[in-house]
Amino acid sequence: MEKKVLIFDIDGTILDLEKNIPEGVEEAFRQARENGHITVIATGRAPFLAKAIVDQLQIDSYITYNGQIVQFEGKTIHKGVIDKEELKKLSEFAALKDQPLVYMDSHEMVSNVPDHQDVIESISTLKVGFPRQAENFYLNNDIHQALVFCEEEVQEEYERAFPNLSFVRWHRVSCDVLPKGMSKAVGIEILLEYLGETRQNAVAFGDGLNDVEMLKFVGTGVAMGNAVDELKKHATIVTEHVSENGLVNAMRQLKLI
Repeated sequence: MEKKVLIFDIDGTILDLEKNIPEGVEEAFRQARENGHITVIATGRAPFLAKAIVDQLQIDSYITYNGQIVQFEGKTIHKGVIDKEELKKLSEFAALKDQPLVYMDSHEMVSNVPDHQDVIESISTLKVGFPRQAENFYLNNDIHQALVFCEEEVQEEYERAFPNLSFVRWHRVSCDVLPKGMSKAVGIEILLEYLGETRQNAVAFGDGLNDVEMLKFVGTGVAMGNAVDELKKHATIVTEHVSENGLVNAMRQLKLI
């Protein structure tokens, strides 16, 4: 059996829509490793928001913050930050629109406002509470990813105003903010180069808009049945819904387990 690098999104791929790991997924990961495959998480989440899942699945290699941090077997091989001047301009721009920001370093997420309904609505889907508040947290900390809270039609205004940043929507009222050009695909490329592996030998599983570049980059891309239509366009195969054993079925179909 040819050994592969298997790359998995978390939310909507490993976790179902209620944020639970479906039955059979843990065993599938164990079997995949037993068959010699390398298992890697690739998520827009922070490392500290992915820890419980990676620990449960016994994974020690992951790409977090949409490629900004790359770790293999516990060793950090890449860590990107957002330019502080860009963050200053972003903070001022968002304040004019009365739209909050959340800054994320390696250890925590911090809001620049004490309370806001859009932050509550989106962050609560990650099963975490409202972040602590510190308006200028970005000034003295390395920020790997930020969150801006706005609806889709306003996102275009941010994109025009900040050509050096990427805005990747993950919720109705929230976007991930990254350095321009950064994506899960870039993180995967960094990891594969470190491992001496080719993209053709990588298999990726995802469901969201921030998985598009990832599925386009790897040799085999799997879209979950619950994936957005844009992602399905770029998939090698489309499996069943995450709640209908879609992940395990795809791994079996590809003879990974």
